[in-house]
Amino acid sequence: MKEIYEASSRMGEVSESALKTYGKDKKTNNNLFISISKAVGLFFASQMFSMILITVYLVHTNFTKKETAEGVGYNFSLGMSEILSTNSILILLLSEIFMIAIFVLYARFKENLSLQSLGFVRKNMPMSYLAGGAGAALSMLVLALICKATGAMVFTHDAANVPLLILFAVGFVIQGLAEEVMCRGYLIAHITRRYSVKTAVIASSILFALLHAFNPSGISFVALINLFLFGVFASLMFLYSENIWLCAGFHTIWNFVQGNVIGAPVSGIPIPSIFKMNANENMSIINGGVFGLEGGIPVTVILVTGCVILYFLIKRKEKRTQRNRSVKGSLQTQ
Repeated sequence: MKEIYEASSRMGEVSESALKTYGKDKKTNNNLFISISKAVGLFFASQMFSMILITVYLVHTNFTKKETAEGVGYNFSLGMSEILSTNSILILLLSEIFMIAIFVLYARFKENLSLQSLGFVRKNMPMSYLAGGAGAALSMLVLALICKATGAMVFTHDAANVPLLILFAVGFVIQGLAEEVMCRGYLIAHITRRYSVKTAVIASSILFALLHAFNPSGISFVALINLFLFGVFASLMFLYSENIWLCAGFHTIWNFVQGNVIGAPVSGIPIPSIFKMNANENMSIINGGVFGLEGGIPVTVILVTGCVILYFLIKRKEKRTQRNRSVKGSLQTQ
């Protein structure tokens, strides 16, 4: 993954040349606004497929026959409870496959970006995905213990619907990969054609946060900051691992464990779960309130810690690579 690694190796350098771009088309005229606009346009294009599917489902399930004086008529009623029903959420998650397809096809055939530059590499694929998932599961365990110890949450066990959990697991695998392909794979590879890696990380993380800001439950300032930090953390995972699988695995298990295991809302959206979570309304700074754990300070601490660790790992990897290059160069000159 030469392209991604060259990007990650620039993060600690201060020379002007180190802040230039990588990729095949270094003279691209796309400015930052155009790059982000393209990503947003592709995102909404992919969501059209989701909206068509969800609309068909909602119309089909909410038309009811009604006896009237004139005969049998039809009545259509639709509220937020129907939009956020379990089946509706599942359809939205599974239909994110269209986002993956649109971004990959556009990047490959329109932007001339290789699949490798988007992070689709075979090397270490299973281990990277599992490592990301394990990190997310551990993070969620720590968050649940903090909430329980502080009294911010009370957990009660509920009967698990195994087939439903499996469907949600598949849905989150697709959704996690889709958002990583968009915000990490495509945007970082696209923006760094002209701008620095730091600019790409910040811009993609801001977009990631804003795309979640319109979730139906509303969003707090802390939640918005945490979503931005999650974007930075995922970007650093992408740059360090040189593939999409580490951050995709983390994203998938982060959402699945938070929603389907712990029982917390996922970015404000309630999900069927193994445990039922009763949040203490007076401790929303810890449990995140109606937005879920992502709206609490403990998530801030975990994400900041993760970003710091990954930054130093990238720096260490960069120094090791430079040292190896120096040794190799000296051997060649002998």
